[in-house]
Amino acid sequence: MKSTQLAYPTAQFFESQTSSRLPEPDKPNPENLPKLKLVASRKPNGGQLHHMRDGCVVLYKRDRSDVWQVRFKLFDMKWHCYSTKHKDLEYARRVASTLYDRSRFAEEMGMPLVAKTFVVVAQACLKQLDMEIEQGIKPRSASDYQRVIRKYLIPFFGRYNMTSINIALVRQYELWRNEQMRTVPKASTLMTHATAYSRVVDLAVERGWLSANVPIPRLSRRGKKSVARPGFNREEIQKLLEFMPAWCEGGHRQTGRQIKLLLRDYVEILWATGMRCGKESMNMLWQHIEWYKDKEVRYLRIWVSGKTGGRWLIAKHRAAQALERLSLRQHAVSMTLDQVIEAKLALPVFAYDDGAQPSGFEGTFRRLLAAAELSKDMSSGQQRTLYSLRHTYATMELLSGTDIHTVARQMGTSVLMLEKHYSKLTATMAAEQLA
Repeated sequence: MKSTQLAYPTAQFFESQTSSRLPEPDKPNPENLPKLKLVASRKPNGGQLHHMRDGCVVLYKRDRSDVWQVRFKLFDMKWHCYSTKHKDLEYARRVASTLYDRSRFAEEMGMPLVAKTFVVVAQACLKQLDMEIEQGIKPRSASDYQRVIRKYLIPFFGRYNMTSINIALVRQYELWRNEQMRTVPKASTLMTHATAYSRVVDLAVERGWLSANVPIPRLSRRGKKSVARPGFNREEIQKLLEFMPAWCEGGHRQTGRQIKLLLRDYVEILWATGMRCGKESMNMLWQHIEWYKDKEVRYLRIWVSGKTGGRWLIAKHRAAQALERLSLRQHAVSMTLDQVIEAKLALPVFAYDDGAQPSGFEGTFRRLLAAAELSKDMSSGQQRTLYSLRHTYATMELLSGTDIHTVARQMGTSVLMLEKHYSKLTATMAAEQLA
């Protein structure tokens, strides 16, 4: 038998196999050579790590920065990171120790660890108020608070830290605000300003930017007492209602006659419901009106949404006549009141014949009062406005014996305000009787 001898592959054999199986590498394009950049290698963990205070305090460096940073945990079990603002390690150690000691002391005393300027907190408060307006939570009040924050609070307090606001600074602000307003604000105005300021402060406490354990100065709410708005007595309101039909027929322009007719219906409905003039009434749609029956008596019930949110109010019977005149006069409606209530139309109630709404009634109402010789209240000499109709509604309801809580729900106001109004009213009537 012949012996078999194993033959091992040579190096030339491996080179020939590899060269035959592997593809040739792509040749570099000379045009791309100028675009190539050198990439520096990154240091692991952004550089070195140094532990202090038995590992509770950590010094480290960020990528592409030679300044030492420090991080540590407190009893809240959260990482707190700061910059030492030093490149030298020994200086950074001193700053890190100081920051750690101060943070622990502040935490034990209930003091905020991060100082925020007033403008930062105010901007967060404005966003919170925007959400409340979108959700329909007292949108009128929220808008008033936003106006105060933007126009007065941020321009004065904006650059100050929340922790540096003291009683002296608050008093300086009150003097500055009065100069900006060029008058001593009334108590109701100061209430709005104080509430807007408190919203910012309360948000800072809620976010942990201000300590609730430290006394926080508040704005003063003491101002000039507001003067009661003038209203109409029974004889004057009756005179106004009888005067308007003939007054509406005057004038040569069609637009002038239309706004007079619309104002007549507007006045009668405001007086018959006690609703607020402005947005609360102008936003009312036909679908917001329905019939409501109580003890076999049918009433008009109207849904309104305004300064204090949405509510149902019951209209006096006189309002039905004004609403029917409006529904028959508008081209897009042209129905009786019963028909339009059943149709639930999403169209504005106070509109011209073509469906457009006026920008306001104040000027036309002043001309109406001047023509009827009812511009001023005889007892106080004050100029009457559209709001006088709401004041008149409250006065007549209280004097007729309607429960004050019922009137408050109807008008969307507080019982306290109505009690003040009623006490002033009875005092005025008593003084007139003695005179």
